[in-house]
Amino acid sequence: MNAKVAAVGIFVIVGFLGTRVVIFMQEADQQLNKQAYEDGFYQIPDNGDTGQEYIPVELEGLPPSLQPSLDIIMEKDAESFKAWLKQYRPYIKEPKLSEIELDYVVKAGRVNPPEAQKVFSEIAARNGPDSPLRERIDILSKTYQ
Repeated sequence: MNAKVAAVGIFVIVGFLGTRVVIFMQEADQQLNKQAYEDGFYQIPDNGDTGQEYIPVELEGLPPSLQPSLDIIMEKDAESFKAWLKQYRPYIKEPKLSEIELDYVVKAGRVNPPEAQKVFSEIAARNGPDSPLRERIDILSKTYQ
């Protein structure tokens, strides 16, 4: 009888601690999401000294649940950005996918120009003359083609 009571007591304690850990993780995730929204910014591509500035437009295709992680990854290096794209690419639809990939091109162009040119040519091929990203593609084509 004492062994059963001890086993039940252990299960209750482990269950309580496990629940607290899950709640703690959720609160930490919510805090990160809140911070990402508060500190989030949009980077204007470094397109040389052309004097032209790309003004972003809100494009559809990104699930709202991915926005906080995108905001965070925009501040990281090109390799981290590439890994994020590889992981979440199936969930992002055009034209937002192309816009995010153009951000990657700008970031990767500083450390790996051949990779940036390859990705840029794929983006340019996918987006025709009526694309909402055509202006930005034309600006970046001077650097990445």
